[in-house]
This record gives sequence, structure tokens and C-alpha cells, in this order.
Amino acid sequence: MAETIPFKNLHSREYQGHKKKVHSVAWNCVGTKLASGSVDQTARVWHIEPHGHSKVKDLELKGHTDSVDQLCWDPKHSDLIATASGDKTVRLWDVRSGKCSQQAELSGENINITYKPDGTHVAVGNRDDELTILDVRKFKPIHKRKFNYEVNEIAWNMKGDMFFLTTGNGKNT
Repeated sequence: MAETIPFKNLHSREYQGHKKKVHSVAWNCVGTKLASGSVDQTARVWHIEPHGHSKVKDLELKGHTDSVDQLCWDPKHSDLIATASGDKTVRLWDVRSGKCSQQAELSGENINITYKPDGTHVAVGNRDDELTILDVRKFKPIHKRKFNYEVNEIAWNMKGDMFFLTTGNGKNT
């Protein structure tokens, strides 16, 4: 059974780096790196040491020309992260080099992104309520679907055999 830690015993730390509002935050699959996406058109990766008191190292991922609205880590590779941006691109980054390794130009301003739990596909939602599934190996769209209602959030189940989205009309699909 996991030990519970009372909130009063938790400590907080502030990490500075972005120049504008932060929209997204996510831990990598092993819990050693924290990434954030911002209106300043960048993502940042923070190397977190749980009990470290030294200056935290961060890496700036630059290349988007609009806000980074959401990001997600590859569930199988702790150094790969995907970003969704209002510039209509989705980018795959290798944080060991700090470089964009793959890029896909999609049809709208991207606001949601999530990996399939086995790491083989990425789902991306945009402001026009269009969902795109990308094959990660080729980083090309393999499926697109436009909805005639607002799509707010997207997620796969842990087995990767079901996909869910929340809608503006009060339903889960």
C-alpha cells in the first residue's frame, strides 16, 4: 500500500523561464523531467531532482511560431516529447539534443495532444473541432475526423483500444 503524504508536509518550488503564460505541464514517463508549454511559443524541459537544492537545469525548445497549447511525453521513451501549437504544427522533440526531430503541418490551430499508451500514435485536436491521428514512426496523419460540435479534451484508455473525447454539448464520446 502506498504511503500517503499530508499536503501540509509538501513543499513548493517556483521555476522561472517562460516569458508569458504557461498553458500546459507534463511529467515524462519516469518522473525525472517536467515540461511546460507557453504562449511565448516555446516549450521548456526541467530536469528535476526531488531533494536537490542546486539551480535546476532547463532546456528551451524553440521553433513554433505561435503558442504551445499542450504537450505530452512519449509513454515509452523518457526523452521524447510532442507539442501541439496554434501555428498548425505538431512537433516531436528529442530533449537529449533539444532539436525537433519530426514535424507535421495540420489544418488548424492545435490545442490538444495525447499519446496512445503504446507510443505508436499521437492524437491531436484543433480549434476547428477536427481530430487527427498521427503515426509516430512516419509522423504522418493516418486518420482525420471533423466533428460538428465542440471537442474539448481527448484521451486514450490505458490499453489503447478505446478513445474518448469530451464535447461542448455535455457528452463524452
